[in-house]
Amino acid sequence: MSLKTRKQIVLYCTIFLMLVLGSCGKNEDYRVTNLNHNTLMILGHRGMGEYFPYPGNTLEAILPVLEIGADGSEIDIQMTKDSVLVLFHGDNLKLRTYCSGEIYHYNWDEISNCNYTARQPDVKLISLEQLFSHIDNLTEYYFSFDCKLNSEFAYDDAYRRTFLRAIKRICDQYQMGKNVFIEGDMGFLLLARELRLENKGFVIGSSVNDAIKNHIFGIGASVETSADTIDYAHENGIYVMMWGAKSDIGNKQALKLNPDILQTDKPIPLLMLLDRMNHE
Repeated sequence: MSLKTRKQIVLYCTIFLMLVLGSCGKNEDYRVTNLNHNTLMILGHRGMGEYFPYPGNTLEAILPVLEIGADGSEIDIQMTKDSVLVLFHGDNLKLRTYCSGEIYHYNWDEISNCNYTARQPDVKLISLEQLFSHIDNLTEYYFSFDCKLNSEFAYDDAYRRTFLRAIKRICDQYQMGKNVFIEGDMGFLLLARELRLENKGFVIGSSVNDAIKNHIFGIGASVETSADTIDYAHENGIYVMMWGAKSDIGNKQALKLNPDILQTDKPIPLLMLLDRMNHE
């Protein structure tokens, strides 16, 4: 990424900061009680969130959220035909880029020069390898992988194993196994355990009781989840990763539910609210 591009991103962050200055409350009103030592882990949603001028799941969206003080980022992960993990949200490349087709039907070198249809030029599709290699002090950050399985093979055991082994390879390479969370259905997480991945799993689409029964680390939950459900999970040692915080109000709504991890589309007001914004 060029120096000019990085300066533009900083400028956008500054504008965002100015827009939300008047909406932030006091941090003492929003202390959380959770399993994470009563500290909220803040993850940007695909980086700086869906309202950021740069597309999510790109270097231009993810690097800034780390620089302003977030603990890490949620990212969408897909796999190419040659088992390269790529950051992308959506079933078809034509939805967000100048390319078309499903990622699974390409080798990485066939789509590595694919550009997003963004207002800014040269915003490229990136691999997970490229992301990790661009981050200084990588092991200080956390990432949650929303694993987007190809619809043709979503329940194919061999495909799932290949996907999980690809995660294991890159986590081992960068010593990120303990810093990467895997979001998936129960079968996917149990298979990850069978393959000896050290990543913590957050089950999607299952009850707290199912997570307890299968000794799953955590559950995924929306900001619409009841406080009783969150409390029950915590009482049984189950961590809660929450999403759906798309505004300052959404952030505050989520904080009242005491999640352990929050994916937010508004990281700047949340960091400011909790006095955790990095202004440097």
